[in-house]
Amino acid sequence: MAVKGDLRDMDLSSIISINCNEMNQARLTIRNEGREATIFFQDGSIVHMSVGSKEGEEVIYEVLAWEEGTFWLEQGVPAPKRTVTTRWSELLLEGMQQLDEGAALERGLSGEEVNEMAKKRSPLAALLEEMGGEIPGFVAAAVVGMDGLPVAEYATKDFDVETAAAQFALVMKLVEKSAAQIGSDEIEDNLVTAKDAYILTRYLGDGSYFLATAVDRDAASLGNVRLMTRMFGLGLWDAIPRRK
Repeated sequence: MAVKGDLRDMDLSSIISINCNEMNQARLTIRNEGREATIFFQDGSIVHMSVGSKEGEEVIYEVLAWEEGTFWLEQGVPAPKRTVTTRWSELLLEGMQQLDEGAALERGLSGEEVNEMAKKRSPLAALLEEMGGEIPGFVAAAVVGMDGLPVAEYATKDFDVETAAAQFALVMKLVEKSAAQIGSDEIEDNLVTAKDAYILTRYLGDGSYFLATAVDRDAASLGNVRLMTRMFGLGLWDAIPRRK
C-alpha cells in the first residue's frame, strides 16, 4: 500500500532524508502542475531519479523547487537502473544552495541571509525537527562543529542557538581534557543541569561535530533524551557533508 501526502505538509527534503536514514527500498512519485518525477531509494541512498525525459542527479535541482504538489511512496520497489552516485545529503545541500542563490538574486538578499536560509532548510534541520517531535519538553537542538559554528539548528521556542553553540564548543573541549586526565577517552555525553532546563551534548561520528539538545527540565525525561539523541545521532552524522 502506498503512503500518500501533500508537499505542503511535508517537504521533499524531509521525505528524502527519512527514507535514506531508514534504509528503505522504495519509489517516491511526485506530481506538480502536470509534471511527474520519480525518486528510487535503496540501502540508504538515492539510486535513480527522473522527471520527463531528464534522468540522474540534475533532477534534484528541479524537484526541490516544487513547494506544492502530491506524492506517494511505495515500499519494496527496486530501481530500474542507477543514475545517481552522489550521497543524498550532498545532493540536497547543493540543490538547496542553488535555490537559495536564485532567491537571493530575486530578493536582493545578503550572503549571510542566504547562508541562514540554507541552514534552516537542510536535511540536518529536518532530522533535528523529527527528533524534537520525539522528545517531550524539547526546546532546541543544533549540530555544531568543534569550531563553535552550528551547521544546522531547530528550536520550538526563542533560544539563542548561535551563542549557546559557541559556548558549548568550549565546554566540550574542557570535557575532553578532564576525561583525559582521569584516563578515559570515551565520552558518551555531557549534561548541564540548570534550574529549569537540561542541556545534553553528544559527540557525533569522529568527534569533529557534536549534537547539543536543550529540554525543559520539568517536562523531559533524561532517559528519553539520551535514547533519542543516541538514535538520531547516527543519522545526523551520516547527513553531514564530508569535506574532500
